[in-house]
Amino acid sequence: MSLEILAVTRPYAEPLAVPAWTLGCFHRRCITFATGIEDTSTRVIWVQSHGLTADLRLPLVRPDVRARGALQACTASERAELARGEGFVARTSWDGALMRWDAFAAFQPYEKWPEPGRLERVGSCLVEWAPSGIYVEDWRLQPGASGLSVGLQLVSETGADGVSLPRTGGLVIAGDHALMLIGRRAPLPEGRVHEILTAEPGLWEDAFDCEVAYAQRRDGGWPIQLAVDPFMEGRDLLGGAVFGADPSRDLLVQRNPGPDGAWRERIWRIDTLRADLDAEADTPALPEGMDWLTRETDALGLAGRSPPRSASAG
Repeated sequence: MSLEILAVTRPYAEPLAVPAWTLGCFHRRCITFATGIEDTSTRVIWVQSHGLTADLRLPLVRPDVRARGALQACTASERAELARGEGFVARTSWDGALMRWDAFAAFQPYEKWPEPGRLERVGSCLVEWAPSGIYVEDWRLQPGASGLSVGLQLVSETGADGVSLPRTGGLVIAGDHALMLIGRRAPLPEGRVHEILTAEPGLWEDAFDCEVAYAQRRDGGWPIQLAVDPFMEGRDLLGGAVFGADPSRDLLVQRNPGPDGAWRERIWRIDTLRADLDAEADTPALPEGMDWLTRETDALGLAGRSPPRSASAG
């Protein structure tokens, strides 16, 4: 059964752990540090459900390894460079002013971003400040973020050998945007993965036993647009796997139909499973502000312009 059908026939959501205006898919436009340095080139994607955050961060420039065909054909230095990518899935909470993250499953086996976020949103622009003042990030809500809303936390995985073991990870979907992370079966030493692989190149298989991928829905599938492992790009994120309801209210079972798949079954705990996320591009403003905008629309060059479409194209 598809997630879309399950979201209609078996909707579920934990109590909203974050403000409604943080739900959806955001791409980062810029991060500015207290030193005055700005980064506008790193590709960063954030997908948010009721209580789960999924995040992917990739350098704009990475080794062009497409001709290699697979990670095992890459050089040790190429694999180390690819391992500079980041991604995580984490539980999210909100105290009225700050968003916090915990229970991380992450590609980088150390806490690179330890601060909570002070958030405000105007229109499609979500601004996140580090309380220490060391950086501020400018995020933008993406068109197609409304509709299907899914937040799943991986509980266990049954391998091709039939053995079931705990495994961390998550899948978060907002409309036409999906981000999935599957955690490592065996932990790496704490530290930056590219430094670990520079020191011990033989650990590359363990290092890349953590999948982080972002996909956009097209023609009924979920082709991967960006991934820490570039050889995942172009594949379908869900790979034809089908979902079924577990007898427990808050669990789903995902089965892999492929005979040569590396896994047979995954058990997910549901954070969110709904078909009706409303990720609007507009936000409230005081009446005097709206009056000013109405008066100055022509002078601001906004006449005839409409906000980005936020309804799902699904």
